[in-house]
Amino acid sequence: MKRFSISSIIFIFLGFLFFILNWIIEGYFELIVLTGVIFLFIGVVVCFIAISKSEKGSVKYIALTSFFIILFLVTWFEPFQVIRMMTWLKNKI
Repeated sequence: MKRFSISSIIFIFLGFLFFILNWIIEGYFELIVLTGVIFLFIGVVVCFIAISKSEKGSVKYIALTSFFIILFLVTWFEPFQVIRMMTWLKNKI
């Protein structure tokens, strides 16, 4: 395993932790969700870098698969989470 593969799984895990943190805390905190989304996307970008550099190991594919699974679970259990995030970003920009 190389540097990009390991860092992609770390960023995906951090994004997942921020989504869990938002779910545990009462209410909705936009900054926590935004940070989680940013970590997820950084993890995917680093994962694609690892795939393009043909790094050894299958951790890069595990990170890519877990990204789609996490997004599926977020939209399954919290369908308005995506709409809230997009509305919050629209109002801030």
